Amino acid sequence: MGIHVVIQPAAGYGAEVVSPSPGIRQLIAGGEDATFVIQVPARIGGLTDAARFARSLAVAAIEFGDWCETQNRSRSFPFDSADGHRSNYTE
Repeated sequence: MGIHVVIQPAAGYGAEVVSPSPGIRQLIAGGEDATFVIQVPARIGGLTDAARFARSLAVAAIEFGDWCETQNRSRSFPFDSADGHRSNYTE
């Protein structure tokens, strides 16, 4: 049985590497309301597996970010929520 976690990012969400104690690092992503943590498994090969996973996550995140930006540029809205000005929206 798998666990699926869905995060719909809010403004201010991000990702960072933290060191909760000497020699330990974690990849943290999310914000105040939702966070996920990626840790190195405590087993032989754990560092290699964590590195491979982190790199594949980074590649997928870049691809997803590029897609989101493309979608945002190709859509028109009646008002831009960021500044309240009318966009190129036509009815």
